[in-house]
Amino acid sequence: MLLDLLMHDSQLAYPMDNKPYAKTLQDELDWKLLDQLYGVVAQISSFCFETKKFCVTTEFVVLTLMVKFTNGTLDHSIFVAAFVIPLCFWFLDATGYFYQVKLRGTMESIRQHLAAREGSTLVTAQGEKVISPERVSHSALKRVLEATFNHSMWLYAVLVSAALIVWALFIWKLIK
Repeated sequence: MLLDLLMHDSQLAYPMDNKPYAKTLQDELDWKLLDQLYGVVAQISSFCFETKKFCVTTEFVVLTLMVKFTNGTLDHSIFVAAFVIPLCFWFLDATGYFYQVKLRGTMESIRQHLAAREGSTLVTAQGEKVISPERVSHSALKRVLEATFNHSMWLYAVLVSAALIVWALFIWKLIK
């Protein structure tokens, strides 16, 4: 799968000296690891997408049940739930995103080791990196902040903001 993306021909590739590419044991292990990491990153990506869907579903189900159990009257528990549910899912999603970036950094490192060992364009045929080295070389705090606040987290920001705005309107007695 990933092998096909990175290599033009999995059997033979001819570097500058026209010798066929013969995989060493270390190359084979690196290719296997790269393929396994690709599978893990794909699963984490799918998990992050499913987390967003499950968050919205959970939010509406819990709020509907809470309104039903409070006999249709509003109280602070509804707003607390509307605020806390997306925060919990945001944490889960940010954790998945953080590890996706970390694993992609590991994949890029393996790709660079393969390219350096072979010294050919075999691994770098497309000229594309798995991930920009700058994204994985930041401090731990910056990587956590980037995982928490990025373009894929807008759903949670909108849900939390909506909950806080409606809660403030309830506190100020603008809604009852």
